[in-house]
Amino acid sequence: MRRAVPDEHFLIGELTVASYRTLEVDHLWGGYADEIRDVAGRAETTQVLVARDAGTGGPLGAVTYATDPESGWVEWAEPGEAQFRLLAVSESARGRGVGETLVRACCDRAVADDCSVLIHTTQWMPAARRLYERLGFTRRSDRDVPYEEWAHGEIPDLPPVWVGVPFLAYTWSPRR
Repeated sequence: MRRAVPDEHFLIGELTVASYRTLEVDHLWGGYADEIRDVAGRAETTQVLVARDAGTGGPLGAVTYATDPESGWVEWAEPGEAQFRLLAVSESARGRGVGETLVRACCDRAVADDCSVLIHTTQWMPAARRLYERLGFTRRSDRDVPYEEWAHGEIPDLPPVWVGVPFLAYTWSPRR
């Protein structure tokens, strides 16, 4: 596991979009697939981490770690909070600890940055929520973000199931 290099950006974008396509409810509306594929742009202001297969060298999973609110990848955070986004594991690597390794890497970076972690997920990501809870994240319904606050207007291809559904907040703090 390490920071992604430019030669990996395309594969990481495709892996992440493919991972999101396996979700029960569409998460790729409103141009989000294009944002996800812009790994090079994201890597300019965040840390894009990749877990690689020791045998083939191919990416097994990736995540974006961010601390700078100006990056566009930190949302609804308070000062002293880092975030990670776009945690994705290839379908063939699920159940092998890749997601846990990536989340722990983000938590290690947060400790080094003297930050706690705030993340948002959805009700349609149960495996991710189980992972976060197992790793000591605390569910924070007081920090959920309702769709109406997040959307900032109409999104033409928004699936109706999203209307009125909040993004679910979790926090993690290092033991001091």
